[in-house]
Formats: sequence, C-alpha cells, structure tokens
Amino acid sequence: MSFSEAPFSEAPSMPQRRALLLQQMGIEQWTLRRPQALQGASSITLGESVRLLIISDTPPTASGFLADVYRALGIQAQQCVLLTHEQLARLKLSQPVALWFVGNSPDLSDSAQARLQAMPQITTALWQILQQSPQAKRQLWQQLQQFQLQGDAR
Repeated sequence: MSFSEAPFSEAPSMPQRRALLLQQMGIEQWTLRRPQALQGASSITLGESVRLLIISDTPPTASGFLADVYRALGIQAQQCVLLTHEQLARLKLSQPVALWFVGNSPDLSDSAQARLQAMPQITTALWQILQQSPQAKRQLWQQLQQFQLQGDAR
C-alpha cells in the first residue's frame, strides 16, 4: 500500500471535539428547541421613581461630580439610571424622564427618536472632558439651568 492509499482519518472539528470531551466527562449537552427566542434582546423598563437617564458607553469617572448634578436637579442618585446607547434602543418608557447624552446623541431608529423627542435632553462632552474643561462644565451648568426652567414651567 502506497502512502497515498493509506486510510485518512480526519481530526474532529472543534465543536465535535468539545462534545466528545463533555460526553467523556459525563456532562449532558442540551439543544435549544427555539433558539430564535434568544436572538432578540429583551426590553428594559424603568422604575416609577426614575427621573433622569444618563446615556453613556463609558462609566462616570467621578461620583462627586454626579452628586453635584443630582443636587442641582433636585434628585437623588436612586432616581437616576445609567444606560449604554445599545440599552437605550431597548428601553420601554412608561413615564417622562430627562435624558443626558454624555459624548454624543446616538443614531437611533425613527421610532426611538419619536419616543424620545418630547423628553427634555442634555448633550455634553465625555466624562473626562467634563472633569478637565471649565468650558465644558460651564456649558453643562447652563443646560441644567435651562432644564430646571423647563421643569418649573410644567
């Protein structure tokens, strides 16, 4: 028998190898009956006490700064929720809240934009810039003053 005629056994693929290892370890594998159920992300709902949504893909860098913002708005930290842009797209709003976009406003679908259009909105620079730039802080405080006036007019 020549070399080219030798029986060739192919190595198992990675999923097959993993299945074989799990079987040898006595671990039972399961297959989803309806995998499409996990493809869509679930919606996000807010508690009734939430009054401010901060939308940022990076976490805030200074809690003292946020405490000052909460105090200026007359709210508690528990009345604020931090969401990413992706989470905002899945948000189901049942009450009006104020939106604070840190960095930039997201590219949202038309339906999401329509839902959020009536909400008071603030857009500021990124957290790091807000902490380091007096001009960025000044712009934030000016927006907060206008926001307060809008809230008083209701």
